Formats: sequence, C-alpha cells, structure tokens
Amino acid sequence: MTEFFDGLIALLVAALMNLLIAWRMKARLAKDEGHFILRVYWWTLVLRYSLAVVLNVFSDSSSFAGMFWGDSGTYDAGGYGLALVWQGNAIGAPRVTQALSGYGFSYFVAAIYFVFGRNQLLVQFLNGTIGALTVVIMYGLARRLFDAAAAKRVALLMAFFPGMLFWSAGMYKDPAILFCIAVSMYSVVRLREAPSPAMVVLYVAAVLVLITLRFYIAYFVMFATLTSFVFSRRGSFLPRLFSYGLVVAALGVAFTFVVRQEALEQQNAFMTFERLQVTRTDQANLGQSAFGREHDVTTPMGAIRALPVGLTYLLFAPFPWAVAGTRQALVFPEMLVWYGLMPAFVTGLLYAIRRRLGDVLPILLFAVSLTFAYALMQGNIGTAYRQRMQVTMFFFLFMGVGLAERAKRKAVSKGRFVMKPAVQR
Repeated sequence: MTEFFDGLIALLVAALMNLLIAWRMKARLAKDEGHFILRVYWWTLVLRYSLAVVLNVFSDSSSFAGMFWGDSGTYDAGGYGLALVWQGNAIGAPRVTQALSGYGFSYFVAAIYFVFGRNQLLVQFLNGTIGALTVVIMYGLARRLFDAAAAKRVALLMAFFPGMLFWSAGMYKDPAILFCIAVSMYSVVRLREAPSPAMVVLYVAAVLVLITLRFYIAYFVMFATLTSFVFSRRGSFLPRLFSYGLVVAALGVAFTFVVRQEALEQQNAFMTFERLQVTRTDQANLGQSAFGREHDVTTPMGAIRALPVGLTYLLFAPFPWAVAGTRQALVFPEMLVWYGLMPAFVTGLLYAIRRRLGDVLPILLFAVSLTFAYALMQGNIGTAYRQRMQVTMFFFLFMGVGLAERAKRKAVSKGRFVMKPAVQR
C-alpha cells in the first residue's frame, strides 16, 4: 500500500497533468462538444481514481491481492528492481526480457519509481488518465467516422463499462495497450483521408510501444493498416499511394533502428499454430475455468474446428448460468448489459458495412483478425475475459452507431427528427 505522503504526491502530479490535458481539450474543441467531453473525462477519472485507491489500500491483503491485484504486484516488483539499478543501489538488473510482451510496462513503472520513488498509486492514477484519454480518442474516431450522436454513446460505453473501469485502475498494462490501439486506428483513418507526416509519426510511435507491451497486437495493427490501404478506394490514387509509402517507409526505418533483430526473430517464431496450442494448453492447465481442452489447433483444420467454441467463450463467457467464484459473480451484471447491447452491435456493424465500409475497413480487419486469434489462443475463461477488452473498444464503436441509429428511427417514428446537414471533413 502507498504511504500517505506518497499518496499526496500521486494526487498532486495527477491533478496537474489532468488540468493541463483538460485545458488543451477545452481550447481545441467546440463549446458544446468540449462541455460533453470534459464532463465525461472528469467522471472517468473520478471513477478510476476512486477504484485505484480502494485497490491500493487493500493490496496488502493476500486474499484480496490474489483476486484483484494480479499482475500489479509483478510490475511493481520488476519496476522497483529496475529503478534501484538505475539509481546505483543494486547490482544486476532484474530479469526483464525484451523479446516478448510486457517489458515496456516494466520500464514505464521503473521510470516513475526512479523519479518519484516507489509510488504504486501514482502508476495507478496515470493508468486512469491513460484510460480517460482513450475514451477521448475513441470519441474522436467515432465522430470522424460517423456523427456526434454515435460518438457520445461510444464515449459513455468506454468510460463507464465495468471491465474498462477495472483494468484502468490497477497496475496493469491493459490501459496502455488500449490507448496505443486507439491511437494507431485513429492515425490510420486520418492517413486514409490525406497524407500527414504527423499522423505517420503518431502511428509508428503507437506501434513501437505496442511491440513492448504485447507484440502480436502490433502485428495485427500493421496487417490491418497495410491491407486496408491496398483495398482502399477513397480519394485519388496518388495521395493514397503517398500515404501508403510514408507508412511503409516509416515502419521500415523504425523496425531497422529501434527493434532488435533477435527480438523480431523470437516474436516471429512465437506466431505459429504450435505456439498457439502451447499457450492454449498452458492456460487450460493453470486456470480453474478451462474450456476446449479437447481441441488441437496445431493444424489449420484443427483451428477451424476449434474456432466456433473459442469465439463463443471469448465473446460471451462467463455465462450467467455457469457463474463460479467471486470474480465471475461480480462480472455477472456486466455480462447482462453486454448481451443486451448485442442487437445494437449487429445494427451498427451492418450500417457501417453498408454505408462506410471503406472508412471502417482497418478497424474491421484488426478487430476480426485479433478476435479470431484470441479465440484460438485462449483456453481459460478468466484470460479470455481480460483479452476481450482489447477488441471490446471496437465492439463499443459499432454498438454506439447501432444505439444512435435506433434513437434516430424512434425519433422519426414520432415525427421529431430533423435531418442535420452532413459534416464536412
């Protein structure tokens, strides 16, 4: 648990940072839009910071920590060890591999500890701020692709859905992962509209950070980006070709000078059917809520047979009729809301495909490919629920569109809807 004085430092640093962010948003957004976003932003912070304090206070309890603190303890210890080495107070860096996933967040924690001391609450508050910024980016993405009505609903789902709230309140890498995904997709949408060196830099930075957090997600982002550029028909050919060339060149330079060759080789070796099976088996054996043990995904046909079961568990577990344990019981109300939003998701998805397929293509490619990969990789309900958060943000995008379209149809049926002129982009 963070001491009282360190807690005050965490609150002061977080308050100053969020005041600066709010000031910049207020200066850049229109009055009505800015009022809505700022209100959602502050409420997002209040909820995440409040939960962060609760998690921090009870983190010393072994039973509580085992259920809700999870990886936070690992990143706390790893980050503290690195900070001690950097300060010259320890000999030999702790074991932090730079080949696979997660090491970036360990360095993030270490950097904070190096400057402010071992302040777990500050890391949690920064995670809350990252989560709140992701809400703003998803609002901007939905606003650009659709309209303000859909964007507001997307922002509310991102801000107040319990799963999003929980993973943004502890010392987890999930908020940074969601933030980088949102930034990369927003940059891609902007680049498909017009060439922009600034968006290229933003996109490449997000991909590189993803490499350090969960490397395979970065590859899915790049796959969706490059494929969507190839099949894009929006705008004239030369600007699209120029944007595509900028992205490819920037990624090539970044991977040449930033990502080590040995790390790339190990990552590529990890992305095989055999490794999928190993990961799936490990999760099934180590967890208490395993599923699909009988499936073998080491071959394409085996993967196809396992996919329907994996998708069902990934998207809809834990099932209300099979709730087991405290954690699943706490998730039960959220799942009921999730099921209730599925009709809106279908409506929004169909609307997007019919009306804006070219614009949403990179998001669809990313969400579908990562969903399928997780469906094959996961063998445990608990980990499937956590990984689902990384595609849930785009489910929310289509749910927001579906809810907005439903509201418009209802208003039309009552004779109260007035069509507004389309926003020029």
